[in-house]
Amino acid sequence: MHKVFKIISLLIISLSFSSCIELVEEIEINSDLSGNYHLYLEHKGLDFLFNSVNQNLNITEIKKILQKLKHQEGISNLTSNIKLNKGVFSIRFDFSDAKSLTKAIYSSFGVKKRFYHKNFLKVNQSKIVRPNLTPYIIKYVKTNGLINRLPTEKMMDYIKYRYRVISSNSIKSTRPLTNDASFNQLEYNQLYPIKSLLLKKQSTRSIIRY
Repeated sequence: MHKVFKIISLLIISLSFSSCIELVEEIEINSDLSGNYHLYLEHKGLDFLFNSVNQNLNITEIKKILQKLKHQEGISNLTSNIKLNKGVFSIRFDFSDAKSLTKAIYSSFGVKKRFYHKNFLKVNQSKIVRPNLTPYIIKYVKTNGLINRLPTEKMMDYIKYRYRVISSNSIKSTRPLTNDASFNQLEYNQLYPIKSLLLKKQSTRSIIRY
Protein backbone atom coordinates (compact mmCIF):
# COMPACT_ATOMS: atom_id res chain seq x y z
CA MET A 1 0.00 0.00 0.00
CA HIS A 2 3.01 2.25 0.55
CA LYS A 3 3.78 2.06 -3.18
CA VAL A 4 0.11 2.44 -4.05
CA PHE A 5 -0.15 5.84 -2.40
CA LYS A 6 3.21 6.92 -3.79
CA ILE A 7 1.98 6.19 -7.31
CA ILE A 8 -1.26 8.09 -6.61
CA SER A 9 0.71 11.04 -5.24
CA LEU A 10 3.01 11.21 -8.26
CA LEU A 11 0.09 10.79 -10.64
CA ILE A 12 -1.85 13.64 -9.06
CA ILE A 13 1.24 15.86 -9.02
CA SER A 14 1.86 15.10 -12.70
CA LEU A 15 -1.63 16.26 -13.65
CA SER A 16 -2.38 18.94 -11.10
CA PHE A 17 -0.96 21.76 -13.16
CA SER A 18 -3.64 21.45 -15.80
CA SER A 19 -6.61 19.60 -14.38
CA CYS A 20 -9.02 19.17 -11.50
CA ILE A 21 -8.88 15.76 -9.85
CA GLU A 22 -10.59 14.06 -6.94
CA LEU A 23 -9.14 11.13 -5.04
CA VAL A 24 -12.26 9.39 -3.73
CA GLU A 25 -12.30 7.05 -0.76
CA GLU A 26 -15.71 5.38 -0.68
CA ILE A 27 -16.71 3.07 2.15
CA GLU A 28 -19.99 1.21 2.19
CA ILE A 29 -21.16 -0.25 5.52
CA ASN A 30 -23.65 -3.11 5.61
CA SER A 31 -26.16 -3.84 8.38
CA ASP A 32 -23.91 -6.60 9.79
CA LEU A 33 -20.99 -4.07 9.93
CA SER A 34 -19.13 -5.69 7.05
CA GLY A 35 -18.51 -3.45 4.08
CA ASN A 36 -16.91 -2.51 0.78
CA TYR A 37 -13.87 -0.26 0.33
CA HIS A 38 -13.25 1.62 -2.93
CA LEU A 39 -10.33 3.96 -3.65
CA TYR A 40 -10.34 5.64 -7.04
CA LEU A 41 -9.51 8.74 -9.06
CA GLU A 42 -12.31 10.82 -10.52
CA HIS A 43 -11.99 13.43 -13.24
CA LYS A 44 -14.41 14.84 -15.78
CA GLY A 45 -13.58 14.94 -19.47
CA LEU A 46 -9.83 15.13 -18.90
CA ASP A 47 -8.79 11.76 -20.30
CA PHE A 48 -6.51 13.32 -22.90
CA LEU A 49 -4.35 14.88 -20.19
CA PHE A 50 -3.33 11.49 -18.85
CA ASN A 51 -1.41 10.68 -22.01
CA SER A 52 1.34 12.93 -20.65
CA VAL A 53 1.65 11.03 -17.37
CA ASN A 54 5.22 9.99 -16.60
CA GLN A 55 5.69 6.52 -18.07
CA ASN A 56 8.17 5.74 -15.31
CA LEU A 57 5.32 5.23 -12.85
CA ASN A 58 5.81 1.49 -12.59
CA ILE A 59 2.79 -0.39 -11.22
CA THR A 60 4.62 -3.70 -10.71
CA GLU A 61 4.97 -3.04 -6.99
CA ILE A 62 1.29 -2.14 -6.77
CA LYS A 63 0.38 -5.51 -8.24
CA LYS A 64 2.54 -7.28 -5.66
CA ILE A 65 0.94 -5.38 -2.81
CA LEU A 66 -2.56 -6.03 -4.13
CA GLN A 67 -1.73 -9.72 -4.25
CA LYS A 68 -0.71 -9.52 -0.58
CA LEU A 69 -3.87 -7.62 0.30
CA LYS A 70 -5.93 -10.26 -1.45
CA HIS A 71 -4.77 -12.87 1.06
CA GLN A 72 -5.35 -10.77 4.19
CA GLU A 73 -7.78 -12.27 6.67
CA GLY A 74 -11.19 -10.60 6.45
CA ILE A 75 -10.56 -9.22 2.94
CA SER A 76 -12.33 -10.66 -0.11
CA ASN A 77 -13.43 -9.93 -3.68
CA LEU A 78 -10.45 -7.70 -4.44
CA THR A 79 -10.58 -6.06 -7.86
CA SER A 80 -8.41 -3.41 -9.45
CA ASN A 81 -8.29 -1.43 -12.66
CA ILE A 82 -5.12 0.60 -13.13
CA LYS A 83 -4.37 2.27 -16.47
CA LEU A 84 -2.40 5.37 -15.59
CA ASN A 85 -2.04 6.68 -19.13
CA LYS A 86 -5.84 6.67 -19.40
CA GLY A 87 -6.45 8.21 -15.99
CA VAL A 88 -7.90 5.02 -14.53
CA PHE A 89 -7.06 4.05 -10.95
CA SER A 90 -9.43 1.89 -8.95
CA ILE A 91 -8.91 -0.54 -6.06
CA ARG A 92 -11.94 -2.21 -4.49
CA PHE A 93 -12.54 -4.99 -1.98
CA ASP A 94 -14.94 -6.29 0.68
CA PHE A 95 -14.04 -6.45 4.37
CA SER A 96 -15.65 -8.54 7.11
CA ASP A 97 -15.49 -5.76 9.73
CA ALA A 98 -13.68 -2.52 10.52
CA LYS A 99 -10.96 -4.30 12.52
CA SER A 100 -10.09 -6.45 9.51
CA LEU A 101 -9.99 -3.34 7.33
CA THR A 102 -7.64 -1.56 9.74
CA LYS A 103 -5.38 -4.60 10.08
CA ALA A 104 -5.23 -5.05 6.31
CA ILE A 105 -4.35 -1.39 5.69
CA TYR A 106 -1.52 -1.47 8.23
CA SER A 107 -0.26 -4.80 6.95
CA SER A 108 -0.16 -3.42 3.40
CA PHE A 109 2.16 -0.70 4.70
CA GLY A 110 4.34 -3.41 6.24
CA VAL A 111 3.26 -2.48 9.78
CA LYS A 112 1.79 -4.82 12.38
CA LYS A 113 -1.18 -3.14 14.05
CA ARG A 114 -0.40 -2.29 17.68
CA PHE A 115 -2.75 -1.05 20.41
CA TYR A 116 -1.29 2.47 20.18
CA HIS A 117 -1.96 2.75 16.43
CA LYS A 118 -5.07 4.61 15.34
CA ASN A 119 -7.86 2.55 13.86
CA PHE A 120 -8.42 3.25 10.18
CA LEU A 121 -12.15 3.18 10.90
CA LYS A 122 -14.36 2.39 13.90
CA VAL A 123 -17.82 0.98 13.29
CA ASN A 124 -20.51 -0.21 15.67
CA GLN A 125 -24.32 -0.39 15.73
CA SER A 126 -24.71 3.33 16.50
CA LYS A 127 -21.89 5.18 14.73
CA ILE A 128 -19.03 5.25 12.24
CA VAL A 129 -15.89 7.07 13.34
CA ARG A 130 -12.98 8.13 11.14
CA PRO A 131 -10.04 9.37 13.26
CA ASN A 132 -7.84 12.28 12.28
CA LEU A 133 -5.39 10.78 9.77
CA THR A 134 -3.88 14.10 8.67
CA PRO A 135 -0.68 13.66 10.73
CA TYR A 136 -0.11 10.31 9.00
CA ILE A 137 -0.63 11.89 5.57
CA ILE A 138 1.78 14.74 6.29
CA LYS A 139 4.39 12.36 7.68
CA TYR A 140 4.05 10.16 4.59
CA VAL A 141 4.53 13.09 2.20
CA LYS A 142 7.62 14.31 4.05
CA THR A 143 9.16 10.85 4.53
CA ASN A 144 8.86 10.02 0.83
CA GLY A 145 10.36 13.27 -0.40
CA LEU A 146 7.13 14.48 -2.00
CA ILE A 147 7.00 17.81 -0.19
CA ASN A 148 9.31 19.49 -2.72
CA ARG A 149 7.29 18.10 -5.62
CA LEU A 150 3.98 19.58 -4.53
CA PRO A 151 2.40 22.14 -6.88
CA THR A 152 1.89 25.76 -5.85
CA GLU A 153 -0.76 26.60 -3.28
CA LYS A 154 -2.97 28.03 -6.00
CA MET A 155 -2.78 24.84 -8.05
CA MET A 156 -3.47 22.71 -4.98
CA ASP A 157 -6.93 24.27 -4.86
CA TYR A 158 -7.79 22.03 -7.84
CA ILE A 159 -6.81 18.80 -6.08
CA LYS A 160 -9.47 17.35 -3.79
CA TYR A 161 -9.86 14.34 -1.55
CA ARG A 162 -13.41 13.08 -1.03
CA TYR A 163 -14.38 10.84 1.89
CA ARG A 164 -17.70 9.17 1.21
CA VAL A 165 -19.60 6.76 3.45
CA ILE A 166 -22.66 4.85 2.31
CA SER A 167 -24.65 3.38 5.18
CA SER A 168 -27.35 0.72 5.24
CA ASN A 169 -28.83 2.49 8.28
CA SER A 170 -30.46 5.91 8.25
CA ILE A 171 -28.00 8.65 9.18
CA LYS A 172 -29.30 10.92 11.96
CA SER A 173 -26.38 13.30 12.41
CA THR A 174 -22.75 13.90 11.46
CA ARG A 175 -19.79 15.84 12.77
CA PRO A 176 -18.29 18.02 11.57
CA LEU A 177 -20.90 19.46 9.21
CA THR A 178 -18.96 22.14 7.37
CA ASN A 179 -19.56 23.86 4.04
CA ASP A 180 -17.64 21.03 2.37
CA ALA A 181 -19.66 18.29 4.07
CA SER A 182 -23.13 16.99 3.33
CA PHE A 183 -25.31 14.00 4.14
CA ASN A 184 -28.66 12.53 3.32
CA GLN A 185 -30.47 9.53 4.72
CA LEU A 186 -27.87 6.97 3.65
CA GLU A 187 -24.78 8.85 2.45
CA TYR A 188 -22.17 11.18 3.94
CA ASN A 189 -19.72 13.22 1.85
CA GLN A 190 -16.78 15.31 3.04
CA LEU A 191 -14.62 17.13 0.52
CA TYR A 192 -11.11 18.20 1.53
CA PRO A 193 -8.88 20.47 -0.56
CA ILE A 194 -5.43 18.86 -0.50
CA LYS A 195 -4.02 22.26 0.48
CA SER A 196 -6.10 22.27 3.65
CA LEU A 197 -4.76 18.86 4.67
CA LEU A 198 -1.09 19.41 3.88
CA LEU A 199 -0.63 23.09 4.68
CA LYS A 200 -3.36 23.85 7.21
CA LYS A 201 -3.41 20.42 8.85
CA GLN A 202 -7.19 20.15 8.62
CA SER A 203 -8.49 17.25 10.67
CA THR A 204 -10.10 14.31 8.88
CA ARG A 205 -11.95 13.16 12.00
CA SER A 206 -15.65 12.59 11.48
CA ILE A 207 -18.50 10.91 13.33
CA ILE A 208 -21.61 9.55 11.66
CA ARG A 209 -24.48 8.56 13.94
CA TYR A 210 -27.40 6.33 12.97
